[in-house]
Amino acid sequence: MSPSKPAWLPVLEQQLKENPKCLAYAFSTLSQEGDPKVRHVIHRGFTPSSLLLTTTDTRMGKPADLSHSSTIELAWWLSSTNVQFRITGQAYTIPPISSLSNEEFSRIIDGLKVRDTEESKKEWWEGKREEVWQGVSSHLRAGFARPPPGKRLEEVEDSSRWPQTVPAKSDDAEVQKLIEKAYNHFAIVAIRPEAVEFLELQPIPNRRTQWRWTKNSEVEDSGSWEEVKVVP
Repeated sequence: MSPSKPAWLPVLEQQLKENPKCLAYAFSTLSQEGDPKVRHVIHRGFTPSSLLLTTTDTRMGKPADLSHSSTIELAWWLSSTNVQFRITGQAYTIPPISSLSNEEFSRIIDGLKVRDTEESKKEWWEGKREEVWQGVSSHLRAGFARPPPGKRLEEVEDSSRWPQTVPAKSDDAEVQKLIEKAYNHFAIVAIRPEAVEFLELQPIPNRRTQWRWTKNSEVEDSGSWEEVKVVP
């Protein structure tokens, strides 16, 4: 059974309905050296346990950052309604399940706190990864089949030979090899919010609402969301 929705989630879902094109947010991690790293990513949906999903290439910096420190913060501006969400929490990279040991997968499940839900199963995440893969554009899929991001151009094949599009599936054997290469680099990033802030700039005076997850010290992995309205 999936847990009930936290109070902030319907607010965010409603704002996304009113801002259907505002799917990018700034996603900040910490490098192994302790330096902040921020980039924009695309929102790819929610899970039944109210996790946020985005994607990454396993060869990029995000997975390395998150393996060092799972603590993240994101800032999300939705321009049609002049609101901002700021979300702090824990994030984990979920690559092809076959590449994870049982211990690694268990650590992710514990970190996401989905142990007693459908999201605790490997097949659920592999199914979700396939679903998201099907939903991204062929141009984006092509990026996962190209040389490793960040590698010097002089060290890789000429960019004119890079694939421009990659379908989700194909009956052609050569194209299928390219798809498998790309898909093996394709990963989901699952975000478990611990604090959410909602800033509304249209009302005068402006409004600012905060929700924070407070752990129940007597019951493992249990707690509740506390809401407070503060000065903007």
